[in-house]
Amino acid sequence: MLNLLGEYHCKVDAKGRLLFPARLKKQLEDILHHGLVVNRDIFTQCLVVYPKPEWDMVNEEMSKLSRYNQKHQMFQRKFMKGATHLELDSVGRLSLPASLLEYAGVDGSKNELVISGLGQKMEIWSLDQYNAEVLGEEIDFGALAEEVRKDIDAKGDK
Repeated sequence: MLNLLGEYHCKVDAKGRLLFPARLKKQLEDILHHGLVVNRDIFTQCLVVYPKPEWDMVNEEMSKLSRYNQKHQMFQRKFMKGATHLELDSVGRLSLPASLLEYAGVDGSKNELVISGLGQKMEIWSLDQYNAEVLGEEIDFGALAEEVRKDIDAKGDK
């Protein structure tokens, strides 16, 4: 089972390319040849990167939505908008689409990124957004952990 870990600081160049962290590359060595898929996050202003086999599982979930249900179609349309298949170039760089970089708050003057491993996926954040939303967010992490654990336990009871 894939378990991507770590927090990596990178820079994106003017062409939207970033040098993919070697430690993440090592964690993905068995499946990286399939490529990656990047898209907007549902909840926050960051990008989500899935190894292609993991994206295929997400896409399988999408196929269960009804094409005759307007809400299902709207969700699928919004979720899939911007999804892009990526592969590392010969130097080990990822070329991120300009529209997705813009969504994440990355532009020519703000080119510092944080890539964070989250189990089966990764997030790409602008450094400013990461500092504000992830590091700067004042929450009671213990209370959040208890609440999330209750959700997990409730699913196990079904």
